[in-house]
Amino acid sequence: MVARGHGLAGVRDWIVLTALGVEGGRTQLQLGRELGVDKTTLTSLLDRLEGDELVIRRLDPRDRRARIPEVTVAGRRLQARIAAARDEAETRLLAAFSPDEQSLLRALLTRLADSTAASGPCL
Repeated sequence: MVARGHGLAGVRDWIVLTALGVEGGRTQLQLGRELGVDKTTLTSLLDRLEGDELVIRRLDPRDRRARIPEVTVAGRRLQARIAAARDEAETRLLAAFSPDEQSLLRALLTRLADSTAASGPCL
């Protein structure tokens, strides 16, 4: 919801922007594997992000058939705005819980995510 409110097609777009901002230099194929997104879906997603000037793709100097997606300055700004909006929404939602309950909820969700990571990505 937060990603769409900022003009993205959905949370996958924001996840890709975030992943590219955290670690650059990966090919589309590597990025897709790490995020658990198939090649066709990732290509469409990157086409859309590139069309919105949030991502550019350059040739991989080691393999000219491969592309390396990179976040643009506009993409970084948008990703940061969405992260701030996400943090505000999280703060509002968790306000009903005490600090100890918030810590417990985060720990349980982390444990759940870790336990399901072995079964494959959920994107």
